Amino acid sequence: MELITPGYGLLFWQLSGLFYLGFWVYALFDCLRNDFRGPNQKLIWVILIVFTPVIGIFLYLSMSRSTKEKKRFSPDFNRNLQK
Repeated sequence: MELITPGYGLLFWQLSGLFYLGFWVYALFDCLRNDFRGPNQKLIWVILIVFTPVIGIFLYLSMSRSTKEKKRFSPDFNRNLQK
């Protein structure tokens, strides 16, 4: 009967799996959304995240900050005035 009724161990593993899935989705979308300095760095990070998810996610979240392009806010106000 112990196999049929869920216990707290099952709940712990389900919540930790959901937490891990959230990290995976965040890392993948963050990688796809940002620009990187090198031409192939985005492809390398995506491959690392998808095919080695346990290590790839935490490597990306800890090391990708130094390889991302800095986004600068520089609006072009003259573009709308020239029409």
